[in-house]
Amino acid sequence: MNFSIFFFLIFLIFATTNLTFSQSSASQDELTRMILNSNSRIIFKLNGYWETKLVDGTTGSFYLPKVFYNCNQVTFKKTIRIDRKLLPNSVWHFYFLGLNDEIEIFWNSQFLGKFISDGTPLWVSIPNKFIVKEKNEITLIVSPSQSLAYLVKQNYQYFRKIVTGISRDFFLVRTSPVFINSLSYSLSFESLSKVELKTKLNISSFEIEPLLKTQNFANQNRITFKLELFLRNTETNQIISQTQPQIISISSFRSIFLETSLTLLNPTLWEPENPYLYSLEAKLSLGDSLIDDISNDVGISKWETTSYKKGVSWILNGKPFTLKAVDFIEEYDYYNTNQKLKKFESDLKNLKSLGANAVRVLFSSPNPIFLTLANRYGLIVLVDLPVYYIPSSLIKKSDLFIRFQTISENICKFCGLNPSFFAIGLGEGLDASSNIIKDYFEKMSNRIDHFGKIYTYASFFAGQNFQNIESLDFIIVKDNFKFKKRQNQLLSTLASYTEVVKKPLIFSFGTIINPSNHNGYNNPMSVEYQAFNILEKFNLQSRAGFSGVVVWSYNDYFTENPLSKSAYIEPYISFSGIQEFNQQRVAFNVLKSLFNNEETPIINPGLPEFPLNATYIVSGIVAVLIWSIMLNRSKRFREYTFRSAFRTYNFFADIRDKRIISELQTAFFGLVLSMIIGTYISSIITYYKTFDEFQFLVSLFVPSFFIREWIFKLAWNPVLAIIIFSLLAYFKLFLLAVLLKIASFFVRSKIFFDDTFKMIIWACQPIILLLPIAIFINRILPISSILAYFFHISFAFIILWCLQRIIKSVWIVFDIRPSKAYIWALAFIFTILIVYFGIQEYLFNFFDYIVYYTKIIL
Repeated sequence: MNFSIFFFLIFLIFATTNLTFSQSSASQDELTRMILNSNSRIIFKLNGYWETKLVDGTTGSFYLPKVFYNCNQVTFKKTIRIDRKLLPNSVWHFYFLGLNDEIEIFWNSQFLGKFISDGTPLWVSIPNKFIVKEKNEITLIVSPSQSLAYLVKQNYQYFRKIVTGISRDFFLVRTSPVFINSLSYSLSFESLSKVELKTKLNISSFEIEPLLKTQNFANQNRITFKLELFLRNTETNQIISQTQPQIISISSFRSIFLETSLTLLNPTLWEPENPYLYSLEAKLSLGDSLIDDISNDVGISKWETTSYKKGVSWILNGKPFTLKAVDFIEEYDYYNTNQKLKKFESDLKNLKSLGANAVRVLFSSPNPIFLTLANRYGLIVLVDLPVYYIPSSLIKKSDLFIRFQTISENICKFCGLNPSFFAIGLGEGLDASSNIIKDYFEKMSNRIDHFGKIYTYASFFAGQNFQNIESLDFIIVKDNFKFKKRQNQLLSTLASYTEVVKKPLIFSFGTIINPSNHNGYNNPMSVEYQAFNILEKFNLQSRAGFSGVVVWSYNDYFTENPLSKSAYIEPYISFSGIQEFNQQRVAFNVLKSLFNNEETPIINPGLPEFPLNATYIVSGIVAVLIWSIMLNRSKRFREYTFRSAFRTYNFFADIRDKRIISELQTAFFGLVLSMIIGTYISSIITYYKTFDEFQFLVSLFVPSFFIREWIFKLAWNPVLAIIIFSLLAYFKLFLLAVLLKIASFFVRSKIFFDDTFKMIIWACQPIILLLPIAIFINRILPISSILAYFFHISFAFIILWCLQRIIKSVWIVFDIRPSKAYIWALAFIFTILIVYFGIQEYLFNFFDYIVYYTKIIL
């Protein structure tokens, strides 16, 4: 018992929110040196247990970094103690490697500010006026992006799961009151054997008088600091080049910018096959004391483009270069462990063994740990801004533009120095013909150019007309599902781009599959089809003369929206990865053979794509049997059927005059009609469940994630879909009867519920005509798209016909003028549509997206 109490007390000590920082506790491990390499700065990890409160009132102690799902706001609080020896002559800074998404920071209850991260690193200095004491309370309030910024993420079907919290490591950094705020460089090539390294430094200061007193400079009239720059060989630590010491003077609360250069003769060049690194080190001294220092990886690379017969290609260090990239998505829960460094290294080794020389990081800025490893392993990194499928009318709004600009600047500032960092993607699926997008591209490119030569690109659907792309350095052409069965047309489209677009072109492709489906590539959801698709599209881009490929994606990931293709297993996971964590799929081996020019593995073709599904035939036969039995066994029912179809006025007049029409037969007839509707809708969604258009349309018109998820799940279960949609159809008929009953209170005639029920059921009699279509449409749709349009139009026509018959029954049974019935019916329908679309527009900018989808996607 005593031992139990002892271990419990030990646990409480480690789980407490108080943390003491001292000089000895600040020793840098390998991870922190990779992130912020300095011998003079003191870096404290803030990882650990923090007092946490969610917006729903949940409280507890959680270990950070951590993210929370479906949470609108989370507050973290911790009390830290700083060794009093560290307090003099210190400036303190927060350094976040990335968080989601916006953060408010309080130090000792003093508000430092609100900042946007959206996954990018964030550096926040703590002003001197917020006195740093031995005991300090830190409060961090993290919330997701607000309103429109959140909406544009949520409206992209394949966006990664939106979370709230601190997703990566974060630190408290101590510097001198005078410190090197930023260090950047650019390369100027006289030739590949002679390179000038141009550097830019920003030196900032806080209150420097206490520092001068401790260094015995207090009585001097003018205080100067010495700045030195070194370029070292990382393997031998030998100085390759250095500048003459610069003497600078700076007052309190000032920033100065300095430029200098280093010349490097016969450098070893950085490239994916030989990722040779130098180390650029800046030192700032006061007298003989080192005040601040920082070092960065440097890779010497020269990028050029050249035109040839088929198009435009890259030249890297004087040699032709073809981009072989995969999309990479950082999964929070997988990497937020003590093994993150090991996992990142494992992934990079795996990518190199794949033969990839680049990755495109989606949805977020890359983790600085990942970038540092990419420098060492020789992997080029492309980074997308979170600008996916946004209508031009929305992207021009100032709050979105400023947000994207802030994110791009953070990426350039904290990632742009890495030799592996290559380009920023300004958007995917945008309208290239829009002048608004042209203005957006130009402004963003001009802003990025201030940080040195960082390339810019955008991704467009194959089939789009590429206009207004002059400010971009290269273009990614994304595979278009419209060309799914027209590969020759896709090849012709790709080839036409190489003649018109005088920039490097990259082809992007990939698909979602069912990891447990091994039925061969004739099945579009099989793992073999993923491999076959990669092989087919890779060969297409090669024949079209493109400069490389980007394959979607390296790994599976959780999504914000339910996905139709994934609904059979888990609707909130995009099974698009060529590997599932550490387990490689067939597509991995096929892509490896293509990247390394090896013999391609044989892919199993499997069974036909659309096997016969007897469910709809059985459902149709059941509906026919019920209807046939009623017709054969009841002369009166046959008479009802005939009169309803050909003598409509007399039929509804019989209902008005209370002539006997069986409620039981009417109820069974309604069941038959509901089964036909259920069978038809089930056939349609089952066929279209793997079509991107289906997912986009459902997501656009069905705002509820719950309903959307169930529609996608029912698309994979025809039997359950028929039952559910039949019951829903019957319920809708019942609901319409209730509405008519309510409407009857406003007329003189005495109408009962059984009268309105009969009116609705028999008015919908034309639905019988859908029976043969519902049974066989699943087999006909793959044959002809023209027949598909014909059947869809027929369905719409029959529904409108039923609506016309309902209105006719109203003015007959209610004994009112036809014009009055039509006016009130159309007014009711119009009101429902206004309310529905009004809510959709208010919540989701519906009309902006419907115009955009119609133009770009559908």
